[in-house]
Amino acid sequence: MGARQERRLLESAAAVMRPDERVELVAMAKIGSVKKAVGKSIAYGVAVGVLSGGTMMAFSTQAEAYIVLTGQQILFFRSHAGTPGKHILSIPRAYAAITEPKSGFLLKFQLHVQGWNQALALTVPPLPPRLRRSGVAFTQLMPRVALAPA
Repeated sequence: MGARQERRLLESAAAVMRPDERVELVAMAKIGSVKKAVGKSIAYGVAVGVLSGGTMMAFSTQAEAYIVLTGQQILFFRSHAGTPGKHILSIPRAYAAITEPKSGFLLKFQLHVQGWNQALALTVPPLPPRLRRSGVAFTQLMPRVALAPA
């Protein structure tokens, strides 16, 4: 993300932040399960292919979002072609914790929020490196949730 896009994101974040709040970190992640996105993409692509007589194919992807971490909350903003978009969600930071991140080519973890039935699956892509580093920093700042053994 360039300086202009980051400035735009922070201006949008300021509109939903409290006056005494300060931004600690800006990161980017894809929201949702890769497995589910691929499954939906294949099913959707096949359905479109069948309905169009094989002349069209369609694929869906995980939603990409910017994450703004403040001392009091976690703000999510839609990403559209790498530029910050509309505010999607705010979560009080005190109610959020993550699972232990699984590192590899992709950094994967789940964001659990008190009172929610399901966790948000988050995936930090390897590129661009600056946003990868901020995604790793996000995981280091967040408390961990202990999951019951399966």
